[in-house]
Amino acid sequence: MYENDGLSPLKSPLGLGSTLQELTLYDYLLESECPGDEVAKLFQANPLLPGIIITQQGKFTGMISRRRYFEHMSRPYSLELFSQQPLFILYRFTKTDMLVLDRETSIMTAVRQSLERSPELIHEPIVVQVEPETYKLLDVHQLLLSQLQIHELSTVAMRESQAQLRHQAQQLELALLELQRTQTQLIQTEKMSSLGQLVAGVAHEINNPIGFIYSNLHHAKEYTQALRRMLDIYRQHCPEPIAAIEAEAEKIELDYLLEDLPKVLNSMQQGAERVRDIVLSLRNFCRLDEAQMKQVNIHDGINNTIMLLQSQLKGKPGQEAIAIHKEYSDLPLVQCYPGQLNQVFMNILVNAIYALVESNQHQNADKKSHKKSSCEQKQPCTNSQSSPSNSTRLIPAIRIRTELIETKKVRIKISDNGPGMTEDVRKRLFDPFFTTKPVGQGTGLGLSISYEIVVNQHGGELKCFSEPGKGTEFAIEIPLQQSPPAQILPRFA
Repeated sequence: MYENDGLSPLKSPLGLGSTLQELTLYDYLLESECPGDEVAKLFQANPLLPGIIITQQGKFTGMISRRRYFEHMSRPYSLELFSQQPLFILYRFTKTDMLVLDRETSIMTAVRQSLERSPELIHEPIVVQVEPETYKLLDVHQLLLSQLQIHELSTVAMRESQAQLRHQAQQLELALLELQRTQTQLIQTEKMSSLGQLVAGVAHEINNPIGFIYSNLHHAKEYTQALRRMLDIYRQHCPEPIAAIEAEAEKIELDYLLEDLPKVLNSMQQGAERVRDIVLSLRNFCRLDEAQMKQVNIHDGINNTIMLLQSQLKGKPGQEAIAIHKEYSDLPLVQCYPGQLNQVFMNILVNAIYALVESNQHQNADKKSHKKSSCEQKQPCTNSQSSPSNSTRLIPAIRIRTELIETKKVRIKISDNGPGMTEDVRKRLFDPFFTTKPVGQGTGLGLSISYEIVVNQHGGELKCFSEPGKGTEFAIEIPLQQSPPAQILPRFA
């Protein structure tokens, strides 16, 4: 059984000393003997529910989060295995370490302890003990909202007390830097969590129908061949067909139909295989099953990222196709967080594509302006008299190179032949919320998050080299084997 009144309202406004009991807490309960599909019903009825509390004879046993439930249920055969089984069986497969805090814990302390969890657990709900035998769940993203409100209060307090309490203002300024870094980490967690849930849904909703189509195509081909053999036998034994049959055969163009039908089936098979490859690339990009450090092939992550960006690389009216040049070295497996590193490749490649597209649009605009001015001066406007800028125009391209450094590190270089950037822009490139894109097209977090992933999460280096008119190159260096987390220094030390 579960309770309908599953959450406690948020008490506002929050203050610097606010505790977890002032936030929205969820207490949807399910007995461990309930069938597993009861969890899906609760999540469908409550889209904001972060997880379910599991009890055994009314006593707290554990919890299962929305993210982990859908990840496990989207795997092959999981729906058939767990939907009608008791909930405790599914809980054994999804059980992870839980962060349990008292209701009197301050919000800032809860944020700090939440971020100290391992990367694969950082977006899991927090268990809040409100009574000796009563537990509720707190959504980590609700913690972010409360932290933002406290951030506002901290900023106001700093401004009001600057004249009289300068020392306190300096301490608050340091706190703001820490809050900014915390926000960046939480936003990254939210983005990856949302992307993981999206991929889990795509895999579940697309894989099943594509599986039906793909598996039945083989039978369809066999049935088609059997029908053709039957028709051949009929033609051999009945060389003089009935007039009505012959008229219908001419009407439907039977000979062409028999010739084209195998091609149609082959085309359907190729399309089904293409969709299956795209879904596989999405899963490999997010690496839902590999949130921990893994030994992986870096080239697979780059290739999967490029496949997901094919629609942006293809040529369009008024925009040339962007060429991808790969220069891969023979690299050993690298210990890393695959999903996070794929996000770095995605952020850098998206920025390179944006720069090349913008440069291409500016060149087209300049070309039209030059042609218009030439025609107004009554000069011949023919293809044979193209301007010098057109004859030396480069094809937009991105070059990806990998190499092994001193048998201890891997270097990945991603460069483009775009317009480049000034030194002032390059120096601020990795600052949070800095962007050169128009309002609404960029958040200024992509490269900042990439820097945090490479430097803080992998103990590596992320550098940018660029000059106006000479393109841009990003160099990523990470060790083959990761050092203990304590040896990796934070960026905002």
